[in-house]
Amino acid sequence: MPGSVTGAADFAALSARLKEAGATGLRRELYKALSKAGDDLAAEIRSPQHLYPYMPDPYARVLAADLSVKVYKRGGKDAQVTLRAEGREHKRKLVQLNDRGILVHPVFGGAIRKDWVWREQFSHVRQGFFTDPVERAAPKIREEILAAMRETARKITTGR
Repeated sequence: MPGSVTGAADFAALSARLKEAGATGLRRELYKALSKAGDDLAAEIRSPQHLYPYMPDPYARVLAADLSVKVYKRGGKDAQVTLRAEGREHKRKLVQLNDRGILVHPVFGGAIRKDWVWREQFSHVRQGFFTDPVERAAPKIREEILAAMRETARKITTGR
């Protein structure tokens, strides 16, 4: 691993080396770099300007205000870096909206949410609000993650 860092298996090995060495400072540095690699993409996905081409303007603004996009990191044998979107306050059918281009909304909201009538909207909705920017940014983010891993591996082998 000292010479080349290429992916998930190397992330798992690096994670194990950091744990063995008790290098909590280096581990914190690595995880901070991994988060930073996904931060710009997360900000893009939750911006109303990004959402407008995918759904009607009023819903894009409402979704942007409620959308949480986070970078999750996990070391160990199943090491991975994941970007996840979810509603902060309301449960939202984001997978359906992203994968199938279906927007589910109430016809008329009333006082009691469980009594609302819900409809699926297909018109003016385009699939891919999450996957399109992720696929476009993946090579750059992957390179930033690998660079952070290489730097951490270098610091472990050289003692900083």
